[in-house]
Amino acid sequence: MKRVHSWLLAVCMLAMLLGGCGQDGAKTTEAAGGQEGTPAAGGENAGGQDNAGTGGSALPEFYDLTMTFGAETGSVYAMGIQIGEYINSLEPDITCTVKVGAAASNLSLLSSGDTVIAHSQSDTIHEALLGEGSFPEKLSGFYSVASVMESVLHVAVSSDVPVNSFAELIEQKYPLKVSVGTQGSGIESLFRKILSYYGVTYDDIASWGGKVEYLNIGDASTLFTDGQLNAVAVLAGVPYSSISEIAASREIKLLSLDQEAVDWLCGQGYLSKPIASGTYNGIDTDTASVGVVITVCAGEGADENVVYEITKFLNSPEGIEILGSVNSGFASYMTGPESALAGIEAELHPGAARYYSEAGALAQ
Repeated sequence: MKRVHSWLLAVCMLAMLLGGCGQDGAKTTEAAGGQEGTPAAGGENAGGQDNAGTGGSALPEFYDLTMTFGAETGSVYAMGIQIGEYINSLEPDITCTVKVGAAASNLSLLSSGDTVIAHSQSDTIHEALLGEGSFPEKLSGFYSVASVMESVLHVAVSSDVPVNSFAELIEQKYPLKVSVGTQGSGIESLFRKILSYYGVTYDDIASWGGKVEYLNIGDASTLFTDGQLNAVAVLAGVPYSSISEIAASREIKLLSLDQEAVDWLCGQGYLSKPIASGTYNGIDTDTASVGVVITVCAGEGADENVVYEITKFLNSPEGIEILGSVNSGFASYMTGPESALAGIEAELHPGAARYYSEAGALAQ
């Protein structure tokens, strides 16, 4: 009898072990499956938990959130770091990675599925949707999330440069030695576009004895201060610290655009954005210029609930305060859903659209 009892006990223990393994295996499979697709709107994540605690906006338990933003030293890149920290505060097991990118290439990365979240800007998005400029064909597979900041064209030149506007620069064929930002960046694209309006290319500038350098703002500022460059172009919020630092160490002026050029650029996805007198040391007149809206975008395959949470963060008082401490340009622009939707041309990602609908910012 003891032998029978022992045999029955062993069978029961084995059954319990097999049952437990079966439950663990199912949980692992569900969690892994959460990486593959986008959960339905308001649905649960793989583990069935509402990790975000936002009434149905459940984050995937495991997810690779790759984000591609601007230069590593820039405020847009820093925004990506803050987004990652926020998402990790909701779901620590999500892997958040921030990479360096540029406005045009970021859209291509989103379209190909090689990144999940990226920044771009209104002019570049305009080109991508139409298949113009840097895009030989119309680009699809990317969506809008939120506008976060305005960036305005600054072309700072040494005070001894005998021109005050782009028109005078072209007319005099002045040998400008200028940094136009990194290749493929928004500022470089805009600078080329302005020259094209006047029928001029980089080769023309070189033929006049000038040169065009592709530098980040840090390196460009150093060479400008040392006198190796006599002009620095940048797209940035107003006021911009690097321009303020340059103006404090060397007398400068800002090249202006004529009204016809501004009007033409406004048809290319830009906005008329004059820089007021007194914004920078030594600048005593208003400067006619243009700007763009910096926009956070998402790829077609981005998890809807992740995008929802990112949109929520970017529009929240907490998010605006955090980003404002990174760059005052965020805080001066971001006021909530209304500013986030301003200048949006590409279709909203479903996760972003759900947030704005809930916030009452979209017509039902």
